[in-house]
Amino acid sequence: MEITSLQFREVEMGFINWLKTLNYSEETIKTRKQNIREFLLYLEQCGVSDVWSMNDEQVRNFAEYLKRRENRRDGSGLMNATINVYIGSANKFFEYLQQTGNPAPNSLKQLEENYRPKNILTMNEIRQLYETTYQNHHRLNVTLQTKLEGIPQRDRAMLSIYYGCGLRKSEGVNLKIDDILIERKLIHVRKGKGSKERYVPITGNNLKYITDYLHHGRNILLQDNTIDNFFINQYGAACGGMSLSIRLHTLVKNSGNSVLQSKQPTLHTLRHSIATHLLQQGMEIELIQKFLGHSSLDTTQIYTHLIN
Repeated sequence: MEITSLQFREVEMGFINWLKTLNYSEETIKTRKQNIREFLLYLEQCGVSDVWSMNDEQVRNFAEYLKRRENRRDGSGLMNATINVYIGSANKFFEYLQQTGNPAPNSLKQLEENYRPKNILTMNEIRQLYETTYQNHHRLNVTLQTKLEGIPQRDRAMLSIYYGCGLRKSEGVNLKIDDILIERKLIHVRKGKGSKERYVPITGNNLKYITDYLHHGRNILLQDNTIDNFFINQYGAACGGMSLSIRLHTLVKNSGNSVLQSKQPTLHTLRHSIATHLLQQGMEIELIQKFLGHSSLDTTQIYTHLIN
């Protein structure tokens, strides 16, 4: 459905442009746009056609509406976690209204979520993924043996970035070679969630795997010296998130571990796994929050639920 109010269409466009200036990822902007469009359509159904006319009661009723709304994919109700995504988008929209001199209602409170166990790999399963990179039975349709030598090194660097350093999928994809500070043993994450940057330590064997790929494997794959992306595909171009996800899927398949395969891990699973392992090893929750780049400690607290 399309928004009919001209003022709503203008403020929606302004909000999206504002998110772009804050350097939010395209995926996040797309989600925020969908959420706010549904919010504005809801207001129109309530007879509201401009932001000056909405009030706190109507905003609170939007959360109640979401509790009753069906999931359009399977007809079930929306999970609290999904509703909280809408609430987060609405609160960000209210922040935009306030900063642009428009009246803004009070923020909505997040709903309590029933934490479901996240897909976490054991340390042995992580170790097995690294060991699988040394196998020679995958070919990726690349015929030149020299290129094949670069792929396993990139696989180990991929595991080190997403597990060893706990980066989000988009953060790893957006990495540039200048972001890898080998001498300082740090990764500079310039495009973190919510446009926030941070430095992440590179520890143990992760430093070796990342260095090997950066100085050797990447050069094997690279064809155009103007490309500064850290991850390069077998054709010499910048590597996208889908390509890295497929590589992880291939490693899982080639591991021969049926339990690991049943977990169907994603790149984000590696991030969840390192956070859980660090907490199990006694690292303070505040340090894990900083390591993961969480803006709120509440987000990091989910891992205490997991190990308990």
